[in-house]
Amino acid sequence: MGKNLKDRAVSNNLGATLKYWREKKGLSLQELFERTGVSNSYISRLERGDRKAPSIPILSTIADGLGIPLSLLIDVSTAEITLDETPLLVELILYNDCKRDADHILSKGEKESLIQIIEFIFEMSWDEDSKIKQLFDLSELIDDFKEVSK
Repeated sequence: MGKNLKDRAVSNNLGATLKYWREKKGLSLQELFERTGVSNSYISRLERGDRKAPSIPILSTIADGLGIPLSLLIDVSTAEITLDETPLLVELILYNDCKRDADHILSKGEKESLIQIIEFIFEMSWDEDSKIKQLFDLSELIDDFKEVSK
């Protein structure tokens, strides 16, 4: 790892990962506190990135409370990627297997359709004159994705 976790600020990835898994498991901050003994205010500050990276024992306790591997939290809390090394969202989708849910890996067609949706959203002007038309066009792209996903 190289650096001591205690000396490092929390990466955005750790906070987003904690919040994602907590919400995916349907847990409030209070419920995660009850499972782990780690205060809900501390977990909230970790999720917002307002705290230094926690120790391995605390990460382990949180991982156990969430039912996820400790290695996942360590990886996201210690990853240091520069802007030049950060992959484009499209690259992440294209170059990696992605799950829609526990039982379904996205096909090539689903990935391509999803990328069209993402690129369209990024390109939307979202002004008053075009908002309705853009929403309609987006709904058509979503329909195409749903059709490919059948």
